[in-house]
Amino acid sequence: MPEIIPNWHPALVHFPIALSITTTLLLIAGRLFTANSLFTACARLLLPLAAVSALVAAGFGWQAFQTVEHDAAGHLVMLRHRNWAMLSSGALLFSALWDVVRQRAGKGLSPALLPAMLLLCGSFVFTGWLGGEMVYRHGLGVSPAAFVLPLPIEQVPPPPAMAPAADTPAAKPTGGEHIHKDGKRHHH
Repeated sequence: MPEIIPNWHPALVHFPIALSITTTLLLIAGRLFTANSLFTACARLLLPLAAVSALVAAGFGWQAFQTVEHDAAGHLVMLRHRNWAMLSSGALLFSALWDVVRQRAGKGLSPALLPAMLLLCGSFVFTGWLGGEMVYRHGLGVSPAAFVLPLPIEQVPPPPAMAPAADTPAAKPTGGEHIHKDGKRHHH
């Protein structure tokens, strides 16, 4: 499994994003339907879960930051992604702790929490977009084999007429050279 998923960060980042958006939607519903306090109660329950999931995702993100191979252009996007993730996760943790302290003191929902959560949702969406840039534009954390497109059958070259036998020295790759299924050799 580690060959397929070299790190768990991409799987875990969906939790803080989804929980933050759900918390925000519940806060909006609580504002619109003030007679039903269940929306606000659910939002206040999900907020600490969103914060904890953000810390877990950030921890695995830090591990990925230290281990994923990348080039200079990918590194710049990775730095922006890391900085936005730290800012977003820290602000979410602060908001959750602030609300938990208010709840323990018997205070109601702060009017500033909904605007803060709206900003945090935008921040998490932008952070996720940067993560997508790293993967889909720069190929960070993706096996190079994922970028190889199979040729349509009509474009597959015919096998060479006289390919060396697999057990001869001429058939064995040397120094970064490799042989494709069609018998052609090349270096990267």
